[in-house]
Amino acid sequence: MTTLWNFVRKYEFWFLLLLFIGLEFGRNQTGQWWIGFLATLVLVTAIMRLSSHPMWKKDEEKGG
Repeated sequence: MTTLWNFVRKYEFWFLLLLFIGLEFGRNQTGQWWIGFLATLVLVTAIMRLSSHPMWKKDEEKGG
């Protein structure tokens, strides 16, 4: 279980993106509006998590 959790944390953006795709597929199959809302929420969360990723902060550490 620890290995799975470490994998999800390492590839968090891609995991959330796959979750978004799955939810959108489910919305298209079932026609339920709340699944689409949840998919949009997951996508926004994925983008926000990616924007706060440490790789974007490397320039700030160098003073540039």
